[in-house]
Formats: sequence, C-alpha cells, structure tokens
Amino acid sequence: MVSGFSTKHLQNVDEYLQRIVDIGQVAGVSASITRHGETAYSKSFGMQDIEKHIPMNNDSIYRIFSMTKTFTIVAAMTLYEKGLFKLSDPIAEFLPAFTDMKVARHDERGVMNIVPALTQITFEHLFTMTSGIPYHGEDSYAAWLFSETMSKIDKTVSTAQIVEAVAKLPLCFNPGTFWMYGFSHDVLGRLIEVISGKTLGAYMTEVIFEPLNLVDTAFFVAPEKRSRLAKAYNHTKTGLIENTELSPVPSEAPPFESGGGGLMSTLHDVGQYALMLLGSGSLNGERILSRKTIDLIRCNHSVPSQKLDRFGFPGMAGYGYGLGVRTLVDKTRSGLNGSIGEWAWDGMLGTWYCVDPEEDLVAVFLIQRYPGASEDLAKRFAQLVYGALDD
Repeated sequence: MVSGFSTKHLQNVDEYLQRIVDIGQVAGVSASITRHGETAYSKSFGMQDIEKHIPMNNDSIYRIFSMTKTFTIVAAMTLYEKGLFKLSDPIAEFLPAFTDMKVARHDERGVMNIVPALTQITFEHLFTMTSGIPYHGEDSYAAWLFSETMSKIDKTVSTAQIVEAVAKLPLCFNPGTFWMYGFSHDVLGRLIEVISGKTLGAYMTEVIFEPLNLVDTAFFVAPEKRSRLAKAYNHTKTGLIENTELSPVPSEAPPFESGGGGLMSTLHDVGQYALMLLGSGSLNGERILSRKTIDLIRCNHSVPSQKLDRFGFPGMAGYGYGLGVRTLVDKTRSGLNGSIGEWAWDGMLGTWYCVDPEEDLVAVFLIQRYPGASEDLAKRFAQLVYGALDD
C-alpha cells in the first residue's frame, strides 16, 4: 500500500490509461496521483506524436488551455492580498473603456435592442464568470459580435488592444444576473498587467512559476523544448487525426498572453502547482497565497438566480463555481465517489486536475484531444483514483 492506496487497485489506472490509448480514444496520456505529500502514481502511455513515433513522457509539454484560468485567479489574488482591489470594485476604475457598458437585450417579441447595462462589471463578476462577456459559440447577438471582432484580430495585437476591443462590444446580460463561460478571465489577465505594471507572463513568473520551480510552464515553448511538445489530435469516427486548426504554439512570449487559456505545462508542473493549492497556498516553504484566500477561491460563489447548472458541460453536474474553479457541492448529482469540496478546473483538450483537501490528495490527468473537456475520460480516471483508496 502506498499513501493509503491499494497497489492492486492502482493497476486499474494502468489498465485504463493503456486501454484508452489502445482503442484510439487518445494518442497519449500522462497522469499522477499524490497523497499525504507522497507520489503514489506518475506514468505516461501512448504517443506524444503518432506520425513521428515519439512516446509520451512525464516531461511532455501540454497545452493546458482553460486550466490557465486557475493560474490567472491565483496571480490576481496576490494583488488582492496587497489591498490593490476589492472584489466589489468596478473594473472601470482600472480599465476606463469598461465605464459605460451596453447590453444586447431581446424583448418578448424577439426584437433586439442595445441598452445601457444596469450595473458595472466588478472584479467579482470576472472571477465568477457572471460579467456577461461571452466566448465564441454562444447563441446570441453579443456573442456573434464577439466572434466577429476576434476573427479580425491578428497575432501582432497585444492583450491591451484585444481587451479594449472587447470593451466596445455589448454584453449578453446585465453583470451578476447569470453565469456564462466567457472571456472574463482574459480581461482579468489584463487587469493584472495594469495593476502590477508587468506583462501577465512576467508577473506569473515572479509570483508563481519561479517560487514553485515550474520550469516548463509559460505562454510559449522555447525552441530548445519544442521536441517535448505533445501534438493535438481530433477524435473522429475514423480515428485520431492531427488537429491543424489550433494556432501554432509560439516560441517566445506572444503579444497576447491569454489569461483564459494560453499556458503550456507538464505533468510535474501542474502537480506542483496543485500541491501548492492543496497546501493552502504554500509549498516547500514558499507561500503564494494565504490559507484564507485559498478558502475564498474554492468556496461556492454561485447563487440559484444565476441559473448555474452543469456549467453547460455534461460532467459538471453537482458542482458549484468558486472564483474561477469548480467545487463539488453535491456528490449525489455528480455521481462521483470523490469528496465534497474537491476543486480545480479543466482544459479544452482534456487536461484535468483536482485538489481534494479531505483526502489530502491531488490528481492530474493530461491528454491532447478534441473534443476533450466535455468528454468523460477524466471523470473515469477520477473514479479509479478514489476507487484505489485503501485506508
């Protein structure tokens, strides 16, 4: 038995990860489990690059996409702990372009009107995805305008310029009234730049990456590391096909560092970062945030009037939403054998991790597959992790 896990039942994890490779669900996968500060499991299976026959390794570099959001939240909260903003502060105090926001509203006849927003966007609205700022794909006029605007932005445009452009667009609803997955954390990333006086990547390096020794986490992959970059694949009825629609991974810090989805990382780095969160903001003597601030991040901030249900994602039943993170509030609805209060966030290509204070446990599951985040591959991995507990 290792760290309270059954050695026999951990073999189920081996068999599962090998199976999803063998049946063509994924090209490759890396996973780790840490409990009571001891690594109980850390392995990789399959291929980092099928065409070049490069095996997946524990140091392979993954696009973690929306898992970036939790890094942005932590970076922002280091500024919160300095008293540089309150959650209730309007963001227009730092980004004047958001002073007079509008809402695209449809009346009972379906007629669309652009009307003044009833409330200003606050920091809390950005943290909790209740700002009304959409992503691509939402079925609304405001989201269509957002998509049109983003499609015209080239790779030379900075974070500041993109956020200024977004500020000119109408919102989907009045801030605070609904939950909607969107561009909020990218705007939060720009606020970090304004308040800190540094680029988002530079500030994250200073307050997160260097203190935790996350040597492979960044908004780019340097030339000397590119041989470790895992290829992304689309999962189709005829098998795995290389995804050629994603923007190329930059080799140096890009002008737009997406606080909502721009980071690359590894099994080790995600695991270390998660252990800091499990350690109430501290790891190996490095204090990133206070215990009370971590508690504020991971507690449920959603309310019934915001009509949050599954976040629009099938695997999120039973979860509430904290400051940029899922947090398990109902085991019965989730169907998971995990713990109330388990928390973290996922990424578009299927990257996933969880922080479980009750079991003193961190688990990480990384793949590069589309669709990924809306599938149940990580959920099945979680079932295996909890199913292997033996104390």
